Amino acid sequence: MSEESDLYYSLLVCPMMRFLQISFFLSLTSIFLFCKPPKLSNACDPESDAYLQSTILRFLLNDSSPSCLPGFSKLPNQIWGAYSDIPANVDVRALAVYDNKLYLGGSFQFLGPNTGGAAILNTTDGSILDEMVCPYLEVYAFSNVAISDENGGFYLAGSFTHVQGKPKRSLVHIKSNCQLDPNFDVGTGSAGFTINDIQLVGDKIYIGGSFTVWNGVARSNLAAVNRYTGELDNTWVPNAQGAVAALAPDNDGIFVGGAFTDLNGDTAYARLGKINYNTGTLISSFIGPNVTDGSIQALILGQDSSNNKVLYAGGNFEVVSPTNARSFFMDGNTTAWNPSPNGPVTDIAVLGSKVYLSGTFNTVAGSTRNYFAAVDNNLGTLGGENLSLIASDSIASIAEFGGKLYVLGTFTSVLGNSRRFALSVDPTNGQISSWNPKFSTGFQASTGKLAFSSDGTKVLVPGSFYSVNVVERNGFGSIDLITGKPTSFNPQLVGSINSLHIKDKILYAGGSFSSVLSTSRSNFFALNLETLSLEGTAPTFDASINVIQSDDNYLYLGGSFTNVASSTRNNLARLVLPSGNVDSWNPNPDGAVNSLHTHNQRVFVGGAFASIAGSGTPNLTEVNRISVSNLLFPSNVNFPNSNVNAITTYQNQYYIGGAFNSIGAQASPFFAKFDGQSGTYTYNLITADSELSSISVGENGKGILGGSFTTINGSPRAGFVFYDFINNKVLDGNIPSTGNVVQALSIQNRHFISGKITQANNLPKGGYVIWDL
Repeated sequence: MSEESDLYYSLLVCPMMRFLQISFFLSLTSIFLFCKPPKLSNACDPESDAYLQSTILRFLLNDSSPSCLPGFSKLPNQIWGAYSDIPANVDVRALAVYDNKLYLGGSFQFLGPNTGGAAILNTTDGSILDEMVCPYLEVYAFSNVAISDENGGFYLAGSFTHVQGKPKRSLVHIKSNCQLDPNFDVGTGSAGFTINDIQLVGDKIYIGGSFTVWNGVARSNLAAVNRYTGELDNTWVPNAQGAVAALAPDNDGIFVGGAFTDLNGDTAYARLGKINYNTGTLISSFIGPNVTDGSIQALILGQDSSNNKVLYAGGNFEVVSPTNARSFFMDGNTTAWNPSPNGPVTDIAVLGSKVYLSGTFNTVAGSTRNYFAAVDNNLGTLGGENLSLIASDSIASIAEFGGKLYVLGTFTSVLGNSRRFALSVDPTNGQISSWNPKFSTGFQASTGKLAFSSDGTKVLVPGSFYSVNVVERNGFGSIDLITGKPTSFNPQLVGSINSLHIKDKILYAGGSFSSVLSTSRSNFFALNLETLSLEGTAPTFDASINVIQSDDNYLYLGGSFTNVASSTRNNLARLVLPSGNVDSWNPNPDGAVNSLHTHNQRVFVGGAFASIAGSGTPNLTEVNRISVSNLLFPSNVNFPNSNVNAITTYQNQYYIGGAFNSIGAQASPFFAKFDGQSGTYTYNLITADSELSSISVGENGKGILGGSFTTINGSPRAGFVFYDFINNKVLDGNIPSTGNVVQALSIQNRHFISGKITQANNLPKGGYVIWDL
């Protein structure tokens, strides 16, 4: 389908289809309302006209709020994830759902869209374009450089393996509607090795990087492909003996800069040369400028103060003497331009008579300039422009568009303006613009080479980030499951949450924290979900809570604490509902409690203890909820030999998961079940290579096993699998994922799975994924 037909479809056909769908249902409503005999008017009576009319209205509105009517909730295409400055720190350990809101608890700093390592943004304010108009690229994992395709779209290059869930490597074409171009395919491309720069000239895309093959064909750090098909150009075969970092197109050929020690076998062109577009041979009119050491990292064509065409170069190279920025005439001779930064220059932008430098320097011509400087195009004389970055900041790339400079780096504040790793500035007056994308992570040197669409409305930013437009939600926040975006609720938690549990419109939270909603709370709080205010004073716990469960009258809490509200309670406590007072019930386990399960007036306790309620029943037992006695069930002889992390039940069968390898003398690594009446175990339901942390099951008997495993039954299954609890087998069709799973929550037949998940089904994810089975 052409881009024009794509646009016609999205602007005309889709709205017409929606109009026809609504008209169809309204017609059905009219038929039922006017053609049937009168019925009862009670809107909750399935036989009434009001019931039918209200049901159809709920369908049209995707309404699944609490009601006697059926709900029609559909998940949005994009649901925001959880992110952090340090990606490895993201760990969503707790989940709860109420009134179409998903509550997340754990270790994270932000909530943001799951863009992966590239995002198409508005050039005015940096907001990500609506996914219904411009689908997220969902790049897994990272990209380095983007260029315009000169038709409203882009080319994007990097170390990614998937884009929008499709297997794509190294280089892709993004059409003007933000969709992948299915006709453009480079195969395996650089085979995962770095691409540093790309340039579009005519019908070819020229590529520079650190690779030795392109789609299985030998190439030495340079390649060219057809701009329409992605097919490798087998006639253009230059040879750079070392990495290529930068390309700059000219009329008759393309300049090549990098760390290579020779170009096409000629050492005179070490680190800088010019190559013919068609033949790949050296252009001899540009004489090798004798760059003798280091590398060139940035190239851009411009003019000097006499309007001569010159090539500006930045890096950490030497020309006669050590230098980091020089310019060259078109014959290869150096000009008088020599700004003398004291550290490497990683990017250059030119605007009028000014040349803007970014890098890791902190002085230019002896004057302090941290990582950014403006010099003239005559001798490189330093100007007054200064972003006043602090010493711990850095800049990765700069680009000029529409008279403004767009800057990416590791800064979080510039000239008194909060700017998270990206800014736009008017260099004529130093005014910071409203462009404020707020990336999840910063940009390192030689990454983030952004591109603007031909109409100027969009900018494609590549990088090693995971999300953009992030909002602060430290360790606790909520997602609207209708819109897929965060709610306005910002509880300002100090610490992290391990467990969330809802009962009677109250959300109970346990973990390791000191305050929430600017109110002191020691490791436990109760939140009214109708008012979003704290409920009661909440007892204090002296250490972490791992798990919370409830029955009709009590709240059960397990963890590694020893004191609750000034009463001795080792690792397990019970609170009276709704008062929250500490109950006298005290089983006193001698080790941490990691899992609890309350069902049909029964209380099962799992963890890393040796004794509980006065009996030696390591790691798992049932405790009497009235007398506090150890019921020695499911066994008084056979026990899991290590931690029990999860307990759940389905059809009176109790499933346990953890770090154990055996139960009594019987091997049963990490997973087993026992009968709720007889206590008889069934062993070896699966074969896993590491422990289980979570188990959940939906109404239809299908559910989730989650943990730190990477294989199940000998097949790659990282983090979680779908499990059939009726037939006790792993379901076929499990999706690929990356990251350990610590929590699974099943509501009806929808499953919420969380932990350190970074991708699922080859789509980037922020700590969790939602799946219907």
